[in-house]
Amino acid sequence: MAPALSDFQPQSAPKATAAAQAAIGDGLVAEAQAFADELAAWRHDLHQMPELGNSLPQTSAYIQARLTEMDIPFATLVDGSCVVGLVGAGATAAHGNGVCTDEQAGTVVMLRGDMDALPVVEESGEPFASTNGCMHACGHDMHATALLGAARLLKAREAELVDANATVKLLFQPGEETFEGARAAIADGLLENPRPQAAFAMHVNSQSPLGLVLYGSPALSGVYGFRITLQGKGGHGSSPEICIDPITAGVHVHLALQGLIAREVPAAKEVALTVGKFAGGQAANVIPDTCVLEGTLRGFDVELMEHLKTRIAEVVKGVATTYRTPATIETLSDVPPLVLDDDMTQASLGYVGATLPKAAFLPLFHAMASEDFALISSEIPSAYFTVGAAVTDTDEHFAQHHPKARFSDAELPLGAAAYTAVALGYIADHRE
Repeated sequence: MAPALSDFQPQSAPKATAAAQAAIGDGLVAEAQAFADELAAWRHDLHQMPELGNSLPQTSAYIQARLTEMDIPFATLVDGSCVVGLVGAGATAAHGNGVCTDEQAGTVVMLRGDMDALPVVEESGEPFASTNGCMHACGHDMHATALLGAARLLKAREAELVDANATVKLLFQPGEETFEGARAAIADGLLENPRPQAAFAMHVNSQSPLGLVLYGSPALSGVYGFRITLQGKGGHGSSPEICIDPITAGVHVHLALQGLIAREVPAAKEVALTVGKFAGGQAANVIPDTCVLEGTLRGFDVELMEHLKTRIAEVVKGVATTYRTPATIETLSDVPPLVLDDDMTQASLGYVGATLPKAAFLPLFHAMASEDFALISSEIPSAYFTVGAAVTDTDEHFAQHHPKARFSDAELPLGAAAYTAVALGYIADHRE
């Protein structure tokens, strides 16, 4: 049986430097809790407008409206569905458009909150549950709201940031669930004008208690998503001999792919290959023209992942040739493992610990899930934590992506304070 969290002894966070501790102070949580009701209202609004992938028009407009109310300049990327705000020295130079030079921005740290949802029909029972067939079942509404809270806290300290010649870049990102958002935002100039020197992100956990912070590196696996289309020759089910059956070929492709894991992956390596979609045919007595398989390959060893991607193509081609079904392979996603910077992680633990002194820290964050923040962490030094957000009025806590998943609004002030502390602490430790 796998050990439970209760089997591990929580650790204290490393001490923040004196400069960081002075910049963070001891009142961030209380300040955020003073507007906790507004945070909850923002979160409930976002929860009721879940949108998918890189198309978040309502969500983006909502974030833009809140930033406008705070007088925070912002730019939009990814056809308007990604919002990037600036607070501090760079905001003064941005003149309302959320863009400035590196020289104008000074020291730059980026805080990221994703905000897309999942194609899940909600069954949480919350009074603010969504009704449009989609759901914030992964808690991205929590991330976006906490980052809005951090925006307010940081705006109140903008004079200090200007004095330190520093800028906080606020990234409200689409398309994390589809692994499209970070790549599209980077292509649109996310890491320029100004370029961050470091980045920080958090993810809520619906099954961990409030105040529990998990960290580690590599935290999450890389993912290669693929679609295989097998072209057969359809016809009547009574005459398979004059048809070419792509379903039969698809079955053998599926089995052959599982053989890769069994026979070409060392037992000590963490690799998972899943075919989650197998589609072919619409009637029992008809052989279809095509069969489609979609799946994911996940792992932490980049070299092994590249080898397996090559072998997937070879195996599919070989089986397809055997069964006379030409095959095409499309890449649906390709994201590296989430590898984090040790110095940024240790420093961020100190910053979060300084503002959340009652938090418990465990170095257990290592999972086969994937996260496109890896595309950012591969470019600039980054830290990433998972934080507890379980509700307390039930003994049954459903995992993320479940239609009954719930998250506690009580985490929002803590998350806002933690985001803010990382920004203030990093700037204090890297003041020019």
